[in-house]
Amino acid sequence: MSNIQQYLVDQLEIRRKNGLLRSLQYVDHFIDFCSNDYLGLAKNDELNQLIIKDFENWLEQNKGQLPINGSTGSRLISGNNSLIENFEHACAHMHQAESALLFGSGFEANLGLLSSISQEDHIVFCDQLLHASIIDGIRLGKGKKIIFKHNDWETLALELAQYPNQTKWVVVESIYSMDGDRAPLQKLIELKQLYDFELIIDEAHSGGVYGHLGAGLVQELGLIDQVFARVITFGKAWGNAGAVVLGSQALRQYLINFARSFIYSTAPTPAHISALITTLHFIQQQNELREKLKNNITFFQEHITHPHWGKSQSAIQTFLVPGNQEVRRIAHIAQEKGYGLKPIVYPTVPKGEERIRITLSALTQEQDMLDLIQLLESNI
Repeated sequence: MSNIQQYLVDQLEIRRKNGLLRSLQYVDHFIDFCSNDYLGLAKNDELNQLIIKDFENWLEQNKGQLPINGSTGSRLISGNNSLIENFEHACAHMHQAESALLFGSGFEANLGLLSSISQEDHIVFCDQLLHASIIDGIRLGKGKKIIFKHNDWETLALELAQYPNQTKWVVVESIYSMDGDRAPLQKLIELKQLYDFELIIDEAHSGGVYGHLGAGLVQELGLIDQVFARVITFGKAWGNAGAVVLGSQALRQYLINFARSFIYSTAPTPAHISALITTLHFIQQQNELREKLKNNITFFQEHITHPHWGKSQSAIQTFLVPGNQEVRRIAHIAQEKGYGLKPIVYPTVPKGEERIRITLSALTQEQDMLDLIQLLESNI
């Protein structure tokens, strides 16, 4: 075994001994409490049939004109086409934005946006619980990074006041992926008027769920004009994959020129874009599913009694079980009973804040919720 191969084996063994080794598992046969498919669109047969029909129509109309099985290259070389730009235009219109730029994933969108936007004399203020994609993007950027305590807008105000003359960015998520709580967006807008910064909001867990026709929490609160950029991802409530950065036309053109995760990535396939277009029209009509999800969240919260439950008002619920071994033990009990859920362990979350992360959807059955709550609360 070479030195490098031995190094890999050693590092994995260290992780195993510390109880931190990750592995892939099937969840196909479980009762779903772990996916981010909030509206059940990934499993929606009506949508699936529409996607197939619309793509077949597109193939017939574009026979021999455009590539079918792949995009053939990055968008700046050979991968751009009218289908992609039509989707971006429709997506911008849906979210009441000036423009949208499509990326292959939410990770790529955050990485491209945040690594390219901040310059050497800029200050980037970021919530301590931001997603890894945002953190990695900020690390690759040129600006100075300052982390503030989660949702603590008062501490943020004190930090902002120390840099009166520099370009400042504040980066938050509208709904946080591990606690399911909201950013104090109204307070942040008030701070923006006082301290002159630009606001970037990741709407991964609110897109499709909140707002008029599913346009997100920023839209629901009427704050679009106060936000520099929003990131909407399609791998969650949309039941698909990919993401857009919403913002001005100038931002779109800037990212086309400076966002490396866009410039050097192969464009999405026609089948993918066609599915996104179909989903875009479909999701705007799903007020009934959004209402069903809202009712499931309320039902769940009305039936939890143990103090270890978090205080989330969203589809993301948390059952706090301190200690990696203990949270894995309880998760294993639930998995053996057929529930698809995952323990979230240190270092993904801080020590002492290990938890079982539960996600609800419009398809979640009330009896399944009751049974899971009883199981977790009786084994803590």
